[in-house]
Order: sequence, then structure tokens, then C-alpha cells
Amino acid sequence: MLGNSSRDLLPIQKRLLYRTCVLPIALYGFQLWFFKGTPTVKHITELKKMQRRAALWITGAFRTFLSKGIEAIAGLIPITLHLRKLNSRHYLCYMSIPPSHAINTLLDPQYAKK
Repeated sequence: MLGNSSRDLLPIQKRLLYRTCVLPIALYGFQLWFFKGTPTVKHITELKKMQRRAALWITGAFRTFLSKGIEAIAGLIPITLHLRKLNSRHYLCYMSIPPSHAINTLLDPQYAKK
């Protein structure tokens, strides 16, 4: 809908659109299912499919192209690494909470400050 044969978005614009609009919506609340000990295969498989479709759209490549190669050409980081990056950022955010903050009573004992 955003592009056709006569006028189309540039690949940089498509990548920016995917990174700023689609990924935040798709990964909203991922902390609820992306933690150690949970079965995440189904969720990650769906996210990989989404990212592959986006990479094909960004580059305009054929669907027979390899997933990792097309993600690299599109300039997208693999979704599992992106989830790990977001998870570590949230962990750092938790660690920056002052010890007297009320949210520390809700956190797991391993994350709560004493």
C-alpha cells in the first residue's frame, strides 16, 4: 500500500518504518513471556517470520533468499539478539531504581535492592 511500481519508498525509509512502527508494537510486553525457563519457541518463530517478511519488503528480494542473508542486507539485527538487547536494557532500568522505591516490593527478590 505504501509503494508501487511508479513511486515507492526507499529501502532506508522502509527500514525506518519497520524499526519505529512495527517492532515496538510486535514486541510490546515481551517481558511477560521472554524470561529464563519459559517455552518461547512459538513466539520467536512468529517474530522470525514477521522479520523475514519485513526484510523481503525492505530489500525487494525474492522469497527464496536466505533469511539471515536478507536480514543482513536489510540492516536488521536478528530478532533473538534484539530481544536479548531489550531484556538487558529493562534489567538495567530495574537496577537503577532507588532502594526506597515502592516498585522494589513487587520485584523478584533477586532483582530487588536491599
